[in-house]
Amino acid sequence: MKVLAFDIATVTGVALGDAGHAPRAWTVDLGEGRSRAAKFSRAILMVETLVDYHKPDLIAVEAPVGGPKTSHDLVGLWACVIGAAHKAGCKNVESCNIGTVRKHFLGKHLTAAHFPGSSKAFAKAQIKSAVMNRCAALGWVVETHDAADAAAVWDYACAKHHPTHHTTTIGGLFT
Repeated sequence: MKVLAFDIATVTGVALGDAGHAPRAWTVDLGEGRSRAAKFSRAILMVETLVDYHKPDLIAVEAPVGGPKTSHDLVGLWACVIGAAHKAGCKNVESCNIGTVRKHFLGKHLTAAHFPGSSKAFAKAQIKSAVMNRCAALGWVVETHDAADAAAVWDYACAKHHPTHHTTTIGGLFT
């Protein structure tokens, strides 16, 4: 099963690979400083190109979060990605909750509350570092936090949809 995963943002993390193997992960700049329409257009083109070339069986996308403070641009990019995936022929498209992804990938859903007395920016940086460290522990080559987040979404989707996909354990009690 070939899985394509996205961590949607202006700089989007992308991970691709067959379940049971290490993913390739990279980023795509959708247009820092560009108009909303330009970013949306680039997101659609990115998905159409990747689906056409790689023909994934499943596309997993990190779902936008934030409640009433959710970024409209982020929701728009997410909609562009899932719509373009469907239009390009990938009918198996899933939105993944970041909390569920982190719990799966890190063993706990890290949030700013896990870093009391710290700024939200510090907590975010610590969480991103934890995801990068987990990728490194698995031997996965990821160069940015965005690529690492996409790899985490990829791993979650693989584990959920492919019965033989297992990453190595995080460690602790039985190591």
